[in-house]
Amino acid sequence: MLLGNATIHKNYNSQNLVDMWGDLIDWKKRREGENGFLIDQLRKHNVRRVFDAALGDGCDSIYLLQKGFDVTSNEIDKTFLAKALQNAKANNVQLKITSLDWRELDKELEIESFDAVIILGNSLTYLFTKETRLKALEQFRRILKKSGILIIDERNCQNILDNRDEILKGNFNYSGKYVYCGEKVHGRPIEISDDKVKFEYTDERTNKIAYLAMYPWKRDELKKLLQEAGFELIEQYSDYLPKENPDADFYQYVCVK
Repeated sequence: MLLGNATIHKNYNSQNLVDMWGDLIDWKKRREGENGFLIDQLRKHNVRRVFDAALGDGCDSIYLLQKGFDVTSNEIDKTFLAKALQNAKANNVQLKITSLDWRELDKELEIESFDAVIILGNSLTYLFTKETRLKALEQFRRILKKSGILIIDERNCQNILDNRDEILKGNFNYSGKYVYCGEKVHGRPIEISDDKVKFEYTDERTNKIAYLAMYPWKRDELKKLLQEAGFELIEQYSDYLPKENPDADFYQYVCVK
């Protein structure tokens, strides 16, 4: 889930975040919210071999393994990796693990070796400069076969930036229907700037608190960066529907090499 980098690791409490992550995203409700989107896109593009760039606690990799895909799962955070391995064992699947820096994938992975790369949960935003984000996207494209797809999502941070004053007063509106849809762990922005949004997560049962900082995408910024990385055919979705909705919680992009 998180790229191994000292700057990034200062921005969150790994153990607390891992402890509450499953309840924050709610595996079952996440699959219900996406309504078959991930599987449908992979099958539409005849995908067999998948590189999950942001394993996290294993939610997506385990799901895809259960559906019969050949999945390589990348995670550089040891605490999240331990949790993912625990979840894989509980679900009777075997993870195939790499722990690679997104910006240097081709040092270890063959070029044009995957049918799809997925990077979900707004994970690319843990890189805080355009240069590093672009380099990661170029690497994802490099390991894709011709006509392979990158599936990437982003939180609607433009909405957060536009409403920062109200949000910091405590008025954060988030539907909880699609991504991060758990009921016992609550997240809200506590710091908002054009360069960083810091979320605080609280488990109402244990009162544990964790923090996570991310780069806030501006409107159309990710789409333009995907084009700069070499992706010409890009389909955009809003909360898994094929349109651009300025009030969506999340956007999804399916990018063809």
